[in-house]
Amino acid sequence: MSADVLRLGNGKVLKLFRPGVEDGVIRRELDGAAHASEAGLLVPRPIGWQSIDDRRGIVFEELKGAPLLDPKSGWHIARARSALRKLAECHARIHQCSAVGLIHHQHDILWVRILSAKVGESLRRAALDRVQAAPRGNTLCHGDFHPGNAVETARGVAAVDWSSGCAGDPAADVARTEMLLRYGQMPRPSRIALWFRNRAADFYLRHYRRITGMPDQPIAAWRLPVAVSGLGKGSKMYRPALLEAAERYRYLQG
Repeated sequence: MSADVLRLGNGKVLKLFRPGVEDGVIRRELDGAAHASEAGLLVPRPIGWQSIDDRRGIVFEELKGAPLLDPKSGWHIARARSALRKLAECHARIHQCSAVGLIHHQHDILWVRILSAKVGESLRRAALDRVQAAPRGNTLCHGDFHPGNAVETARGVAAVDWSSGCAGDPAADVARTEMLLRYGQMPRPSRIALWFRNRAADFYLRHYRRITGMPDQPIAAWRLPVAVSGLGKGSKMYRPALLEAAERYRYLQG
């Protein structure tokens, strides 16, 4: 949504950002991908900068593969379960990595997004209070991990698009993935679509918690601020359902 990806040849691609994308977001993607690569994760390794017609871009090594769950193929249950297991396992690998040395922090990203969210002031204040009370983690977090940002390659599942990569609390990162699975954009919202999305989110959460041992309480504590952070302009979320959920999370302490 924020860039075009061009094949340069010789095993390289250029992620060329569209006008209006802030320099800080581009820098965060480069830093996040570089940190993840240096930590030994399977990610597109950033090589350098390149600009075309006043548009800035990052040159990455090319990873050959396909999205873990292609929306064009539909959310069929058998494919979805396999993909969601792999998504949870890849996410857990990310959270095994330290973020020491990474300057971007989850608290700051969420704070800015909550301030610009299109919500009432009382809901915004409640979300900001929840962020302020939460611990500042120092674990590597992707910040926008969903099946479209996971690519299945011959070497395994690679995490792409590190524009929200940061140091933070894995529980908040898991809550973000949960929100994307439950309330991500739907071409044709319906009760069936929402039911399936909820089942998918539940399945991902169960598998992630099974392999990491993370209890639900820390994830629940992050649901309000993460939900409100997804209610800004240009959000990927299905707003009616997410806003309803945010109001509900407001009264749940986790």
